[in-house]
Amino acid sequence: FELLYNNAIILKAEYMPSPMLSLVLVVIMITSSRMVDLPGKDDLSVIYRDKVHATQKLNKFIRSGLNNFQIVADFDYTLTSWDPTGTCFSVIRTYPGFGEEFLARTNEIKNKHLPIHLDFSLPEDFRKESDYQWFTKIMDCFIDTKFPKTLIPAMLEASRCRLREGVVEFLKLAHQHHIPVLIFSGGIKDVIDVLLERENCYFDNISIISNRLIYDESGIMVGAEKPYITASSKLEVAKEDQYFSKIIRDNMLLLGDMLSDLKMASCVKYSEMISVGFCNHDKDKTKYSENFDVLLM
Repeated sequence: FELLYNNAIILKAEYMPSPMLSLVLVVIMITSSRMVDLPGKDDLSVIYRDKVHATQKLNKFIRSGLNNFQIVADFDYTLTSWDPTGTCFSVIRTYPGFGEEFLARTNEIKNKHLPIHLDFSLPEDFRKESDYQWFTKIMDCFIDTKFPKTLIPAMLEASRCRLREGVVEFLKLAHQHHIPVLIFSGGIKDVIDVLLERENCYFDNISIISNRLIYDESGIMVGAEKPYITASSKLEVAKEDQYFSKIIRDNMLLLGDMLSDLKMASCVKYSEMISVGFCNHDKDKTKYSENFDVLLM
């Protein structure tokens, strides 16, 4: 896995243990304006649905240039590392200052709805309703804590929510080349904002569509703006957002960790897409590899 860039830098896969760093290479390939071939055969960390077709798509991106390129990404478990307690909601839910009783209460809600959320064999409407109920119940728990907005940095510091290795470099590269990045998340924008600012990678080319918390005049959290965004409701929410009418670029790199993230493409005007899936569970590998162009394990 080698790429000679600007006749000076050679990047090799053995020095790039993180799946996200592989995407840094993809963006470098596009910015280099040279026809390329994707890394060799499928291995334990990279699986192609159709390597030849994916390479053709990438070279089309390169021929079209940076002005026709955009990135749309999920957040939890896509731009962040996989950890059972590493989501935006878990940043608040697992905060030690709220005590064991609060954690037990939110765990009970999670344990009821998470299996439904992950079971794609269930009817979509049933899963969507369960996601909505999960969201509203957790929000009620958050409201009961009466936490101030100023507590979010401390919550984040105490949590296990971290950007994947390579994400900062990925976002810096996109910013350097004026590539619009949309983070489209069923998480919490307030948490995403703080995390990106902490890592010094909240650039002006980044837009975020996610759940916004509501605070009273004293800065106490009292709810969330509607419509609520869940993994299963992204398509409906996106249809109403102005971002998708403002950003019109032919080629899109889409990043997600769930099959439902592929629906984000339905909201964007584009002519070609490379979809990259982050597979955090071996049991999902077959289904994911049949739907994403590139699967990163």
